[in-house]
Amino acid sequence: MAPPLTQAGRCPKVVEQAMNGCLPTRDAPGQEEEERYMTRTVVFASFLFCAAAPLIRAQDPCSNADLTGGYSFVASGTFGDQTFAAAGQTTYDGVGGAKGLIQISLNGGSEKPAVTPVIGWTATYTVDPATCTATKTMVVPGVGTLHFFITAANGFADLRFIATDVGTAISGTAGKQSGSQDPNHSR
Repeated sequence: MAPPLTQAGRCPKVVEQAMNGCLPTRDAPGQEEEERYMTRTVVFASFLFCAAAPLIRAQDPCSNADLTGGYSFVASGTFGDQTFAAAGQTTYDGVGGAKGLIQISLNGGSEKPAVTPVIGWTATYTVDPATCTATKTMVVPGVGTLHFFITAANGFADLRFIATDVGTAISGTAGKQSGSQDPNHSR
């Protein structure tokens, strides 16, 4: 079946041409204006896509570099058979190392000593690029080695953590500090 034709053997409109299988001709009435409109639309859409493309990209993977700078933290729970609460500071170096200060209150202050002196500690950490979570191994002199699982929010400004060692039930939060990058030199 042959496609329908209008006067002079031309299809009436571009849309109808496509639906009816007509071949467009350059001198069809209104076709030149439709082509200009389509060209402008394609150019505008291309510009819009190019302008928005940098905003539409996969999220960059996380790395140790995301966890950097000074944080203030609180933690509580049990360690062995003792309950405790602690507060301290941590400085992450952005390449997998950390150091900090901690002070611990044991058994609600009923034990001697009720509160430890401020203790300096060191740690190593690894940020998982696939999940943007971290693990940390912390060595606290006089206490021992502890392992933590860390989640991050707000671009690593807020941290939540739990201990993963058998016989411990420790959880806490940490927030990024503005100002001092070294907890051993507070303002």
